[in-house]
Amino acid sequence: MPTDPTAEPFDGPSTTYLVSQVHHPLRNISDALLKPYGVTGIQFTVLSVVAHRNGLSSADLSRRFYVTPQSMGQLLSTLEERGLLERKEDANNRRILRIGLTAAGCKVVEAGTRDMARLEEEAFSSLSAKELKTLRGLLRTLVDDLRQRRMGAS
Repeated sequence: MPTDPTAEPFDGPSTTYLVSQVHHPLRNISDALLKPYGVTGIQFTVLSVVAHRNGLSSADLSRRFYVTPQSMGQLLSTLEERGLLERKEDANNRRILRIGLTAAGCKVVEAGTRDMARLEEEAFSSLSAKELKTLRGLLRTLVDDLRQRRMGAS
């Protein structure tokens, strides 16, 4: 394949590739850490979001996690059947179900959060406190931007 002489020289893997190379091992380790609580990483993350933003709807969560409403509904049903969350009709619109944690769900989030904090501390230990703060700020900027633009959404 001929190369374009005006193209920039190869500067290593793409940013998207590097992000995925960080994401995949962290996801695998997270799933293993959370297994004693009977939840996967994504289930724990949903529970954690609900813990911090009580009263979200399934539609709110599906948009936040970039999954179909059906996929989120299935995930929520599993967590509800396990007694970790509950859905209640919205006082103003009975078609909307607001999601909250049960006492058991709160315990899973509390314990899992401690384990995940230790994982994060270990996983990012090669960064200084200042570098980690910068990384978190940059990632938040990207998350906010991608949510606002809804990249890839039809």
